[in-house]
Amino acid sequence: MILLRFFLVVRTAYPTQKTENLNVQVYLKTECDRLRYINAHHCSVNQHWLDTYHIDGFRYDCVPNYWDGALGVGYANLVYSTYQYVKTSLASLARFNGAEGLRLIQIAEQLEAPEQILAQSYSNATWQNATFAAAGACAHGAAGAIENLGLRLGATGYTEQTNDNGDLIAKAPLQYIENHDHSRFLCEFGLRQRDQESLFAEGKRDNWFKIQPYLIGLLAAKGIPMLWQGQEFGENYFLPENGLGRVQLLRPLRWDYFYDPIGKSLTGLTRKLIKLRNSCPEWRNGQHYFYNDYQHYQARGILLFSRYTNTSLSLIAINFTSSDQTIPFRIERGGSYQEQLHGQDNFSASANQEHWLTIPSNYGRIWRLA
Repeated sequence: MILLRFFLVVRTAYPTQKTENLNVQVYLKTECDRLRYINAHHCSVNQHWLDTYHIDGFRYDCVPNYWDGALGVGYANLVYSTYQYVKTSLASLARFNGAEGLRLIQIAEQLEAPEQILAQSYSNATWQNATFAAAGACAHGAAGAIENLGLRLGATGYTEQTNDNGDLIAKAPLQYIENHDHSRFLCEFGLRQRDQESLFAEGKRDNWFKIQPYLIGLLAAKGIPMLWQGQEFGENYFLPENGLGRVQLLRPLRWDYFYDPIGKSLTGLTRKLIKLRNSCPEWRNGQHYFYNDYQHYQARGILLFSRYTNTSLSLIAINFTSSDQTIPFRIERGGSYQEQLHGQDNFSASANQEHWLTIPSNYGRIWRLA
């Protein structure tokens, strides 16, 4: 998959809303002209990249800078026009013609209103920091954090499909706990100070096992899981939240991590999870149900959810604590449940039967109905 990431420099000095009415009218007219330019220019650029370089789609940076509403001339018009260009050019762009619909990818970075951008534009995916923030809060033991993470992993609040002018477009948020804007997730479990200068701090890789339940939850989540480069083998750079140190210090991937015991363990788990996502239709297209029971689950550091279709079901249990936990669970669909990570703790149960599940510390279990 090849995506082009757009950085649009659209900040221009105009009279503010606080000026006299005449100036306000000038501001609105000039702003509209600016957005029309963005649309016309970038539609042409999009067409060139699609035709000449055979890319699969676009990731639009900082969408709030050119979002002027669902019927505006800025971002909404840009993704609509790009979609319509591909739709009417399938003779030469046959790679986008799929049985499930147009395969053009248009991802918004709209962190201020990600639910809105999916519902009100031709974007079919969006960045969103809610899952990232929920995972961080969970790592620090914040009150209600496990419940919040359980809801976020289910993409609560996001539309799954829109029908605009007869165009059926499947929608999903990106799901991630790491990206280029923030420190590696390992930093949530303690920093190792390599020098008096905090820029050289790193997450303690000895705590690598604590990120295992988060990887399991992420790759089984509803939506589109995103792994940031090096996350799969425990990259552990610290990144300050502000200042020049964010961008003026080189942080290359340390590929030697891939070959050490920590990197091998994390990579092995990641590969298992990706293989499951590829082979289990309920992970890719199924529904998500979070078992929101504080007394039995969250109070014991457990997040329990299922992914299911009419014909398949996976039960995912993750344990954020340093002790194994045994919890009760009432089976909804009777049958034989096979554990997918290590083939341990397989069981059979009838519908409505209560069964006790044991989940290892800082890890998880995935049972699939055979």
